[in-house]
Amino acid sequence: MTTTVPTPEDHMRNQLFRLMMSAVDFRHALSAATFLLEECDWSAGYTSQEHRRKFKCYETAMVVAYARPFSSARGKAAPFSWKLLGAGFTLEPSERALHSRLIDSRNRLHAHSDDEHSDITGEILRSDLGDGRSFDFLSVFGGEWLFFDGGEVEAIHTFLWKVRSHVDKAVQNHPAPRDAFPVRKIDLS
Repeated sequence: MTTTVPTPEDHMRNQLFRLMMSAVDFRHALSAATFLLEECDWSAGYTSQEHRRKFKCYETAMVVAYARPFSSARGKAAPFSWKLLGAGFTLEPSERALHSRLIDSRNRLHAHSDDEHSDITGEILRSDLGDGRSFDFLSVFGGEWLFFDGGEVEAIHTFLWKVRSHVDKAVQNHPAPRDAFPVRKIDLS
């Protein structure tokens, strides 16, 4: 079995492609955080399953989309690294903590099931069918409470705007050859 060593140009193209994939993932995470902030009244204490499920979906999308660039992907592109954003990009300690919390919640709660972090429970609903017979239904509930509070989602939203801005700049400034991309002319007049 022979392994093909990528040329320097292929390596650069792969890096650019990872940046492009990361840009989309960070946009999705930012959109999910935006939806949470726009639609969730953090003081309301929602009792409706519909609301809790919708907000949990937004939170899960935010976390999973954020973490996706840092995971190994099939293909040629290595995981995203902050180094791809250049020397001008730095993470504040609070941003490092947010990053760690997002990755940890992805690994333990949002993309995997970890029973240490689950509020899922059940109860048996028993119906009497007469003649000494009954029917038991195991009702499963829980798993719909948000992991992040409103203040944390605000901080994540602000952080994602910063990341998105730097990733978009890195995509535009990356030195990879662009000869494989189609060109579409636009009229700016």
